[in-house]
Amino acid sequence: MNARSGLSLFELLIALALLALIAIGLSGALSFAVAVYDRVRLDPQQYEQVALKARLRSWLANATPPTGIAPYPVEFVGAATRLEFTTTHAKGFALEAAALRVLVESDGGDLLITITEMDDDGETLATHTEIVAQDISPALSFFDSHLDDSAWGGTWSDASRLPDLVRIQATKNDNANWHTFIVKPLLK
Repeated sequence: MNARSGLSLFELLIALALLALIAIGLSGALSFAVAVYDRVRLDPQQYEQVALKARLRSWLANATPPTGIAPYPVEFVGAATRLEFTTTHAKGFALEAAALRVLVESDGGDLLITITEMDDDGETLATHTEIVAQDISPALSFFDSHLDDSAWGGTWSDASRLPDLVRIQATKNDNANWHTFIVKPLLK
């Protein structure tokens, strides 16, 4: 029989310290998982609005420049409460469409988006209207770095190119779920 069987006090303390570190790591991971679950647990209407907002960001980023030659309208129209543009980035939304004409506008406290699917000849295939955000008074603005005094403007009137940035923000005392939305069109 060995005179030293079992664990010494020092070995036991080290094992307990390692178990405590593992428990701390697991509790941190568990609290992170609970926080992530709470953030993504949305009701179906909010989920649809988040998806529309993500699509709008993608469509704006891939807006067709006004200099593009196409059988459908490609002009970019921007005002303080209305934005209209064309994009060929229809993946995952309109499989049969060659392009989308997107209209974003304020309508009595809601931010609406109307998407018109167009084929290669510019003919309308379908039109969809959805609410992107409710109970907000959006202010749309456009950034132009080509001016001497680069600043945000309430309208976009340069028919030869896209704005450098597009911003949609809620005015004060509006829906707290709408955060300022800024997109840079990729094509110039």
